[in-house]
Amino acid sequence: MVNHLKYVDVNIFVYWLGGHPIFGEKAYKWIKNISETSHKTYVTSTLTIYETLLILAGLTGKNLGDKKFVEEVFEALTSLKGLAFENLEETDFDRALNLLKKFKLDYEDALHLAVAFKVKAKEIISNDKDFDKTTIKRRF
Repeated sequence: MVNHLKYVDVNIFVYWLGGHPIFGEKAYKWIKNISETSHKTYVTSTLTIYETLLILAGLTGKNLGDKKFVEEVFEALTSLKGLAFENLEETDFDRALNLLKKFKLDYEDALHLAVAFKVKAKEIISNDKDFDKTTIKRRF
């Protein structure tokens, strides 16, 4: 059986770690799937680590100078055994500009989509309906 890659958007991690009152439980179910997967069938960008830290810091009043906070978030993300991290490359930034225009996305979503396309992900796990305007299947 061939496992198709699934790209995981930043909001899944923010909802999970931030305990979102509406989406937290659903995000946790995705995290559980990711952590129980023996192969790296889920992928996200290395940008996701920074974005998750930045958003959670804003929500909690913590800052990126708080070593313990940064370590906890970093460890939570990197310990998910079914999750791979894809590095951003110069071509991803360029491709995102084209995707921004083509699908009328903001640049952040376009960057994530560029990486999803680069790794040939078949789905994106996100509650961001902007991805419905694209050619990738969105699940949440």
